[in-house]
Parts: sequence; structure tokens; C-alpha cells
Amino acid sequence: MLRFFGISLPVVQVAGGLTLAAMGWGLLNQAQAQTEPEKADLDSATLGSLEQKVFYPFTFPITAGPGCIVVMVTLSAHATVNRVLPDVAGHLGIALAVTVLSVAVYFCYAYAPAITARVSPETAHGILRVIAFVLLCIGVQITWNGVEALLRTVLKS
Repeated sequence: MLRFFGISLPVVQVAGGLTLAAMGWGLLNQAQAQTEPEKADLDSATLGSLEQKVFYPFTFPITAGPGCIVVMVTLSAHATVNRVLPDVAGHLGIALAVTVLSVAVYFCYAYAPAITARVSPETAHGILRVIAFVLLCIGVQITWNGVEALLRTVLKS
């Protein structure tokens, strides 16, 4: 697919890494969530109050967003080698990891209401901050890997 669009893997790494880093930075600098429950009924619920209840920013980059795409493209490209046995083993390892992660995500989503009922908003906010920092670091690392590959290409010329 990358060849079809004329995009190199290092460019995908830089763009994807910057996207992940921006998402992590945005989540890291997100304001503290309100700890007092709102006393409004469903008719007067605002979009802002509903957004606080949605877990979207945390789950999207990990399960279906640019983070998934960048990691899968990068791992698949690095798993492809010129010899058959390491190539098959690399792709089988990726398939196994995807299967295990899919099962873990399924159970996390299936039991999300029970898990979130036991976690206080302050604890959830703290966990979100730590995960946002890790997401930022992953984005910077992926970007660095892409920049390093691009610099190696430029310096060889």
C-alpha cells in the first residue's frame, strides 16, 4: 500500500509518531475533570457533560486510530525479510500479538462499566495522565526512528 501511494516507511513513522505525540500532549494537558456529579437530568444534559463520560480519547489511539496503523505498518515492514523462515515467524508473531491484544481489548470493553464503577474520578484522571505521557513517549520514539532512517538516507547520498 505504501508503494502504491509512493510513501516511505520512515515518512509514515514520522507522521504517525507526530500524530501520537500530539494526542498524548493534548491528553496530558487536559484540564482536571469535575469530581462533583451534575444534578441535571437527561433533558438538560449538555454535550460537555456527556464528553466527560466518554472514554473515547483513551481508547481510540490504542484500538483503532493512527497509533494502531503506524505500529502495524512498522511491525509488518520490519517483519518482512529476505529469508522465508524469519519472515513467516515474524508475521506469525504479529498475528499472535494481535489476537492476544484483541481478546484483552474485548474483555476490557465488555467489563468497562464494572471497572469504571470501582475507580474514582481522581484515580481515573491520574491513570489517564500516566497513559498520556506514555503515549507521548511512544509518539516521540516512533518519530525519532523515522527521522533517524531519513537522516541515514540523506547522509548516504
